[in-house]
Amino acid sequence: MNRKFLSLIIISILIVVYNFETNIKKRIGFINYDYFQTLFEENFSTNKIVIIDIDETSIENIGQFPWRRDVYSKILNNLNLAETSVIAFDIFFSEEDTQNPTKIFQEFNLNSENILNSDQLFLESINNNNVILPLVGATKEIKKNKFSSKANIITKGENPLNYLYNYQGYISSLDKFNNAAKGLGSISIIDSEDGILRYVPLILNIDEKIIPSLSLETVRLYNKEKSYLIQTDQSGIKSIQTRTTNFNINENGLNFVKFKKIPKNTYISASDIYQNNFDQEALKDKIVLIGSSAEGVFDLVKIPTGKIVPGVQVHANIIENILSKDFLKINYLTKITENIVLLISLLVVLIIANYFKPIYSILNYAILLLLLFLISILFYKQNYFVEIYNIILFNSLLFIYLLYSRFVEENKSSIENEKKQLVLKKEREIAGEVQKKLFPTEKNIENFVYAKNIPARDVSGDYYDYIKVSDDEIYFTLADVSGKGIKAGMLMANASSVFKSFSKLKFPINQLAQNINNQVKESSYKGMFITAVIGKLNITSKEVEFVNFGHESIMCFEKTSNSFSYIKAEKPPLGLLNIKDANTINTNKLNLNDKNIFIYTDGVTEGYIEDEKEFTVKGIEDEILKNKSSNIKEIIEIITNKLNNREYLRDDITMMGLQ
Repeated sequence: MNRKFLSLIIISILIVVYNFETNIKKRIGFINYDYFQTLFEENFSTNKIVIIDIDETSIENIGQFPWRRDVYSKILNNLNLAETSVIAFDIFFSEEDTQNPTKIFQEFNLNSENILNSDQLFLESINNNNVILPLVGATKEIKKNKFSSKANIITKGENPLNYLYNYQGYISSLDKFNNAAKGLGSISIIDSEDGILRYVPLILNIDEKIIPSLSLETVRLYNKEKSYLIQTDQSGIKSIQTRTTNFNINENGLNFVKFKKIPKNTYISASDIYQNNFDQEALKDKIVLIGSSAEGVFDLVKIPTGKIVPGVQVHANIIENILSKDFLKINYLTKITENIVLLISLLVVLIIANYFKPIYSILNYAILLLLLFLISILFYKQNYFVEIYNIILFNSLLFIYLLYSRFVEENKSSIENEKKQLVLKKEREIAGEVQKKLFPTEKNIENFVYAKNIPARDVSGDYYDYIKVSDDEIYFTLADVSGKGIKAGMLMANASSVFKSFSKLKFPINQLAQNINNQVKESSYKGMFITAVIGKLNITSKEVEFVNFGHESIMCFEKTSNSFSYIKAEKPPLGLLNIKDANTINTNKLNLNDKNIFIYTDGVTEGYIEDEKEFTVKGIEDEILKNKSSNIKEIIEIITNKLNNREYLRDDITMMGLQ
């Protein structure tokens, strides 16, 4: 199966697996969530919240906890004088006050008519204030005291109870206190598997009733609202709204708390309120939360920033998030975003791993991870949490697989290629040796015709030959095949065999050229052709007859005047057109008396000398003039040696001289 197609299947599988909520995926998401919460921890942006803290100092000053109810009554009365807006308790009053003086007198059958009734005082204080009391859901069917929601709850769409966290039982304060309170709210929390509090339900299903959280009720009363509108569809809860506020939740009614640093002046010791030792103006129109930070009360929770804080501080954070409209959103939109980012990043990994060199693949992958991290930060700064750690993990799995499979495939391919190259090298070496045997070896005619070939590779695309067919006639040719390698060498060998055969039969030059051309036309590969000079030299008459088929201009050196002239090609290269009549080929004739002729391929004129400069025709002329007293063999040796100055030649070097 194609590796890239298999990669697309793996990407599809990874996306499907990503959407399964496994324990490992959850834990990685928690680490990501906690890190961002710690890294971007902000300060409270509102000063509307005050926490009345039942701290160690309060217990020491007022007495052993739990306190008698008249203590709370006095605290409420003092807060009433300060004109606070809302007072929410994070403390239950589910039993009669065991320290109530009236109750004690009654137990001993004593007259309690004028004795302090702490429960009654507390009840009156609740009536006189905007108080919210808590209740907590229980998994067992515990139904301690009665309650009913103080808010008018309007639903639109599906039944919200089907999507909310469900509690069969509950614990709440005494009925008389619940009835007197202006609001009732749940303080139920849902710890993650690792015991860290990251999210809190803003609405719950308790005893088949929709119950808002303590934080939600606090904001409702603070804004003087009476109703909640809960909108749902088949995917779950869409929104919770009041007339002025839209509360951020997911499809199960959960709010992901954005924990912030609470200013020290947010906390006021309960003993200071009890003793009326506080600035009343500082509490005017404020939201007051009454809870405990004392260690013995056991109301401490661990939050994502690594801190252990009182439960009341969690409610303060939720209220602050709502009032400042600074919600952390994790819902179906963020899940869709995660899947889009995952899909795009996986496709990018596919491209990086398949189309870049390994060293660049790793570098580009590191850049991708950095970009993903920066994207997640940008989302987080807009209060959308995208689980980038899991996305990075899934990208890493794909990247490792692709890099490994590419390594295996390329290693296998490289071994096979190496074997092929060894075979081809051997074949080229054999072809090169065969080709060398095609070149002439007659030393006795070098005073009239001399040529030299230096192949750039094992097999040359250039060719020369000369054959003495009688005492006074020598047939010669110099040619250059288009292309390189074995195909060019084979085509040249084919043309060479025709040249040798017809030259020995002393064919006229035009007929010899016709036969070579037509043979090349028949045996050429996909439009290959040959540029060539074909001719014969009469030693006695010093006359040369030749025809140029698309080759470099023939250089004619006049020894007496030290001048150069050039004879251009008259015909197109061999093998392009079929020649039916040899008479259409007109030959040139030239007397070599006091002249030398030089024929060469473009590997000579375009060959490199020092500093990557081309030799050019001018370079040939200069060398001929420098060595004009030398014979053609010496001149050709000087020029070819000058060009053969590096390990890898740019092109084949072939040069022929006639004198």
